Amino acid sequence: MRQWFHFPKDNTDRAVRRWLRATLSETGASWSMEERECAALADRLMAGLDDRHRATLEAVDRRYDEGELDRLGGWLDRVVSGEPVQHVVGWTEFRGLRLACNASALIPRPETEEVVTWFLEGVDRMMDFRRRKGPVKVVDFGTGSGCIALAIKAARPHWEVWALDVSDSALALARANGAALGLEVNWVQGDLLSGAVGDLPQSVDGLVSNPPYIPLKERADMDAHVRDKEPALALFVPDADPLCFYRALAVQAERLLQEGGCLLAECHFQFARQVADCWQLEAAETEVLSDLQGAERAVRQIRH
Repeated sequence: MRQWFHFPKDNTDRAVRRWLRATLSETGASWSMEERECAALADRLMAGLDDRHRATLEAVDRRYDEGELDRLGGWLDRVVSGEPVQHVVGWTEFRGLRLACNASALIPRPETEEVVTWFLEGVDRMMDFRRRKGPVKVVDFGTGSGCIALAIKAARPHWEVWALDVSDSALALARANGAALGLEVNWVQGDLLSGAVGDLPQSVDGLVSNPPYIPLKERADMDAHVRDKEPALALFVPDADPLCFYRALAVQAERLLQEGGCLLAECHFQFARQVADCWQLEAAETEVLSDLQGAERAVRQIRH
């Protein structure tokens, strides 16, 4: 295990960060990490000790004591062994929110931030068109860490947000994140696939989800730190039925989504068009949305 005496004697932020990047580059060859990825990983580990901007840390001549370097050495060993850095330091950021992370739920991804933006735009657009009065009500199916639901509530504090998950441990994590952020979300245990979705409003203005969508046959080709360290329940679907969660969402949309409502879900890029085809609501406008990298990332439907 790496300890404080393995680090450079100059324990300034600049020196420690440089050493950490070099060490990750040396060890990263075995797990095919590029130099820029090592640099980003080093910065993420350093943020676990002090998340102020690097320029600020250098300006105040930030130095790390032996206890902090021991902690950083332990984190480094865990990352090199394949543990996700978000689990190692215990948190990540999502649309400006600091969220606790553990193995109970998927680590929030940057691409899912775009999903939140698209959903907010879809609901806002229809609210303006309808000039609706009263609280806007939305539901996040398969909330995991709570990242989508909490980001929605942070962006639209006057909306009423429900968030559902089948996993007790994921809901415990989501509740803890909501409490830490002071954001009020109605957390509900339920099973989208079975239709036992618990206590939800009778009608809502929006449904959003980042459901499991990776076929099991792709498991062997995935990065080990995702495949082995994140919950399979939130990742995989049967090879023979990769759209099962999207059909279940369509059922809930038929039941809950009122006229002018927005339904949006993140998708596997290979199945986005099929998801759009399987969402056949009467008098609805359906569109496939591409992320910043050009991949088809989500399907959004507005019920007119």
